[in-house]
Amino acid sequence: MKAVFINAPHQAALRDIAQPAAGPGQVLVRVAAAGMCMSDLEILKGIRPEPYIKYPIIPGHEWCGTVVETGPGVTRPAVGQRVAIEGLNPCRTCFWCQRGETNLCVTYNEFGFTLPGGYAEYVAVRADLAHPFADTLSFDVAALTEPAACAGHGILRAGMRPGDTIAIVGPGTIGLLGVAWARLFSPRRIIALGIDRMNERLARMMGVTEYLVIDDDPVSCVRELTDGRGADVVFEAAGSETAIQLAFDLARRGGTVALAGIVGGQRQIPLESDIFCLKNLHVHGVFSYTSSLFAQSLRLIENGLLDVRPLLTHTFPLAEYSYAFDLLRSRREPVGKILLKP
Repeated sequence: MKAVFINAPHQAALRDIAQPAAGPGQVLVRVAAAGMCMSDLEILKGIRPEPYIKYPIIPGHEWCGTVVETGPGVTRPAVGQRVAIEGLNPCRTCFWCQRGETNLCVTYNEFGFTLPGGYAEYVAVRADLAHPFADTLSFDVAALTEPAACAGHGILRAGMRPGDTIAIVGPGTIGLLGVAWARLFSPRRIIALGIDRMNERLARMMGVTEYLVIDDDPVSCVRELTDGRGADVVFEAAGSETAIQLAFDLARRGGTVALAGIVGGQRQIPLESDIFCLKNLHVHGVFSYTSSLFAQSLRLIENGLLDVRPLLTHTFPLAEYSYAFDLLRSRREPVGKILLKP
């Protein structure tokens, strides 16, 4: 079968490799669509934190397809069913898994990082990680379940209420999927903050009511829009030191900040030591998603309640992975979600 193989940083190639088979408790899935993520670009560049990557690797953690084979002991999903694949492979038995916090499993294993991912024609996966969905849902849309679950984790932890003002720092894929989730709570306004206006049209299609850039003095603008208070909820999805500092400045007293962006490189940021106390802030770190939230996200997408379709901007065959990586890197045009199709 064909697969994109990253042997080491800056060394990627489309290769012919042996097709896997479904082992005990597994299903073999023919990949229909795989989303490209900035973390895939980090793998190619070699800047992914060391415990979270094992070279050589087939990337791709946002993907879906069709079950074509079941291994011993598998009764569901059945051959022919469409499935979206949960990225993490939790053990289901450790302290955190027993609490339902499968994203914090003591053993980190994830498709596209430590296990062969969806940039391939076929992938063998544990049957419990393959979530069936209706034939009426397109593969392209279903492929967004994984990043949608990541965004949903942050928005749900923030505890939004109807009438809240939410500020989204970083209008990339996760930030804009956060917009989709925020809309479910009937906010008063959704403010997006970016470094430029490249994604403004896409952001407004997703439901953003105001779009600001750094040159707009966003802290003053948000306070002006909220009678001087600041945002009730801030969802940071940019992954930079500046974005984290900005998130705390944007939040009102008693507000909530959800931090979903990973800066990397063990970088340090200076923060006023009393900001959490004096502003009475609720701060949540957000890592990935739980199994239950992945299933919930898929159902919301399947039922049309969580509208992620505007994010789909580019589709390429697997053989054009290099061009797709270049587009993701350069962002020479507005880019939402890029899909690769084997």
